[in-house]
Formats: sequence, C-alpha cells, structure tokens
Amino acid sequence: MAAKDQLLGWDVSPYTVKVKSYFNFKKIPYDYKPPNVYTLSRKVQPAAGKIIMPTVFRANGTMVQDSSVIIDVYEADCKEPAVIPETPDQAFASLLVELFADEWMPLAALHYRWNYPGNYDFILGEFGKNALPGFPGFIQRAAVRKFARKLSGYLPILGVTKNMEPALEAAAEELLGLLDHHFKEHPFLLGGQPTIGDFALYGPLYAHMDRDPEPRNLIRKYDHLYRWLMVMHGNFDNSVANGAGDLLPNDEIPDSLLAVLHYISELHSPLLQQTIAGIREWDQKNPDIGKLPSRLGQASISIKGVTETRYNLTYSYWMIQRIRDKVKARGGADSLIEALNLGDIFIQPLPIEVSLERTRLYRIPGPVPEPI
Repeated sequence: MAAKDQLLGWDVSPYTVKVKSYFNFKKIPYDYKPPNVYTLSRKVQPAAGKIIMPTVFRANGTMVQDSSVIIDVYEADCKEPAVIPETPDQAFASLLVELFADEWMPLAALHYRWNYPGNYDFILGEFGKNALPGFPGFIQRAAVRKFARKLSGYLPILGVTKNMEPALEAAAEELLGLLDHHFKEHPFLLGGQPTIGDFALYGPLYAHMDRDPEPRNLIRKYDHLYRWLMVMHGNFDNSVANGAGDLLPNDEIPDSLLAVLHYISELHSPLLQQTIAGIREWDQKNPDIGKLPSRLGQASISIKGVTETRYNLTYSYWMIQRIRDKVKARGGADSLIEALNLGDIFIQPLPIEVSLERTRLYRIPGPVPEPI
C-alpha cells in the first residue's frame, strides 16, 4: 500500500480543521495524526522552525506548513474542483473571507474559548490527551496548564480586553446572522461547491465557537449556518464532492455575500492599512534587512465604537500580497475592490514583496514601487 501524506494537528486548532475539511472535500488520501509532545518537539519544531499546527509531512519526504500554503500546494497537484475560483471577483471574495477568518476571527474565537470558564477544563483535557496520550488525566491536565496560560495570554496582544468583550460579541452575532441569511439561499459562499473562504470560515466557527462547550448554542441557534457547518465537517454531498456542484455563473457575487464582504471591510481594513503602513515605515528605516519582524509596534482596532490597541502583526501582509497576486492573475477585480473601499490595500502598490519561510516573512529583493 502506498504511503499517505500525514496531517499533524489537533481538532482544537482552527487551521487544522480548515485543512482537514479541504482534504475531505478534495478526497485527498491522508493520515490524520494528532502529534504528541515528543512529535511536536522532535519532528514539527525542527522542520517548521517552531511548534505549530497544522503541518503536513508528505510521502515524498517534503514538509508543508501554514494552512494557506498547504491548500496552495495541493491545489497545484489536484486542480479539480478548484477551491480558488477562476474568475476574478469570486476569487477575490473567497480569498478576502479567508484572510478575515484566519486573521480577524481569532479575536472572537479566542475570547469565547478563554473568557468563558466552562471551557477551561474541556480545553485542558483536549490539550492533555493530545500532548500526552495514555497518561492519567490529572497528569495530562497538569502538564498542559502552562501552555494553556500562554495561549490565553494572547488575548490582550490581539486587543481583546474586558472593555472590548461586549462589542466583540455583538459583532460576532452580527456576522453569524449575516452568514445564516446567506446560507439560507446558497449552500456555500459562492454557490454549489465550497471555496477557500468556506474552509477558512469553518476553522474558527467549528473548532472554537461550536466545538467548545460555551457559550452553548452559539452557532446551533442559526439553523442555516449550522447546516452548512455540518456539511463542511465532512458531509459533502456526493455530487458536490465529485465536482458537479457549480459556482454561481458569470462571476456573480450574491447580495447576501456582498453584505458579508462589506462587514469584513468595515471591521478589518483599518488594521490591514496599519499593517501596510508599518511595513512601509520599517522598510524606509531598514532597507538592507531581509527578515521582517513578526510585529511592528502597536495598532488600534475599533469594534462597535469601542477602541483598543494591539500588536501590529506582519503576517497579514503576506496574505494581502497573496490575494493581490492571485486576483491579478485572473484579470483583476478592481470594481469590486473599490466598491468595498479596499483599493488602498489591494490596488495601490505595496512597499515591498515578501516570501513566507518557516513561519517568518522575508523581503524579496527588488525595486520599491512608486506611489500612484
């Protein structure tokens, strides 16, 4: 029997279940192996540069890390049905949802996980049984408490404070309502088959906001959203899984999805603008340095009129660049981008080009573009 690629991750990780759902939809043969502490420290960390999930160790001896990179790699190998649409507006819409789900939704997802006391024992149990399988439960939980405290400590880094919590929950409920309305009319974001935005949304919605015990029925009270979630969990209709499901014709973006995109633009774009501005300033001060910092000072976020400061993390810059490249290759989506007031992020020149290597960003040498 031919060796299968190995997906290493835990179901509590939104990026892991994002990739699992993608693999299941594409019917990619793989073995799912939740890594224990030994595997994480002796296999994952040396290969990826840090302990991180998910990672894929392929049968050909290569390793792939980062959920977006993993999907890109497998899309190149297994093109049909493509999860990044071939038409520019639909490609942009799906990739924008992926960026939002990966980089903004952790604010709400981590808040619900760590600020609701009923989740703590459950998460300790999940961490413990994965990190130290076979050990007694009390030893498992004791061993992972420090790791759990580290993860919960990320909340203020992201701007999630007591002051922000009510606004964050109100914004999350607004998003869930918009998605529920959309999925009442459409099985997936863009019609009859899932795209990369569906898989990215599924990550935090399932791994944090549905699977964690509290708050109860956060997702399940939205019937149409929950039905979509269960399909993304692996219950893909055979016709869809075989590629018979069609995206909406003529590069259409339905009004219900357009409402979601406007919501995303209003919430997320100010932070993305600050990320670009931070890298532009860093580039001007450090033109000869190749490795970018993982963060560049502070940024501000505003949700429902409540403002907080947080780290200005640089990873989103790579995702912005990736979206621009993929949409440009499809002919551009300037009209949609401008309609969403995102031209300064996705049309105006970026200060530098970067590559993603072992979880860090590196400058790609080349001329600095002139502003338009």
